[in-house]
Order: sequence, then structure tokens, then C-alpha cells
Amino acid sequence: MTAALGRIKIAVRKAIGLSGGIDGVAPTVGRSRSTAGGWNNLNTSDFPPLDCALMLDEIAVAQGQLPPMTVALARELGGMFVPNIDFGADEGSPAFLAMQLAQHLGEVSGEIARSLADDGHIDALEAGRVMDRLADHDRTAAQLRHQLQRIIDTGVKR
Repeated sequence: MTAALGRIKIAVRKAIGLSGGIDGVAPTVGRSRSTAGGWNNLNTSDFPPLDCALMLDEIAVAQGQLPPMTVALARELGGMFVPNIDFGADEGSPAFLAMQLAQHLGEVSGEIARSLADDGHIDALEAGRVMDRLADHDRTAAQLRHQLQRIIDTGVKR
């Protein structure tokens, strides 16, 4: 097993632990106890199929945790998992702005990655594109700061 798969296996084990261990996972995902045990065993290269992995990660999210396998996969691909705070958040609310801020930060990161992909350097044109993405980020951050300061100043919850 490669180092990357070993790190993902550790995340699988965490998801299984959050889902009631092998005995809790097997009936939840509709697989046998021995199959779930293989997923949990560091000495095997068995991994849950996507439908089961999704169920296990959803259980973690329902418990207020980050989805362990999704986080591990994102990390192995050079990224990070950023959860949406509230899918139904009103535009302009702190929750909406926080989600927008995370999206803008991802765009900044993506622009830098694209710039470095060619030659390992950022030239003036590429730097300008990164700055444009940063400006979007900064505008959203300023809106969020304004919302939060208004809550502090007025004591009114939002």
C-alpha cells in the first residue's frame, strides 16, 4: 500500500469509528461484518466503495464532524475540504459571506496553481490575475467584517 493510501486508510478507520465501529457500520451500509472489518484493517488494501464511503462520511457530518475520507482525499489531491455552513443562508448574511470567502480563497489558490503549472513561476500577467481574485476575496472579507462589527456594535443577532 502506498503512503497516500495508508493515510486514506487511517481516515476510513476514523469514519468507521465515528459510525459505531465494525458492528455499527456493517448493517448501516448493508455489507457484512467481515467486509467492514477488511476496510478497518490497516494490513489490507480493502477500501469501502464510493456509496459506502459517502454514507460513512455523512454519518460523521451528522455528528458535527468533518467527513474523514473526503478530507483525506482532498488533502491527497493537494486541496482541502471546506464545508458549506448553511445551504439556505440568505445572501449577505454572515454564513453566506463565509461560504463566499472560502470560495474566493479557492479561486486564489487555483489561480496560483495554474500560474505555477507552466514553469514554476508567477509572471506579471499571472500575478495580475491572482490580484483580481484576491480583490474579490478582500471585498467579501470586508463585507463579512462589516456584518460582524454591526453585530458587536448593536448586539443584534443576525
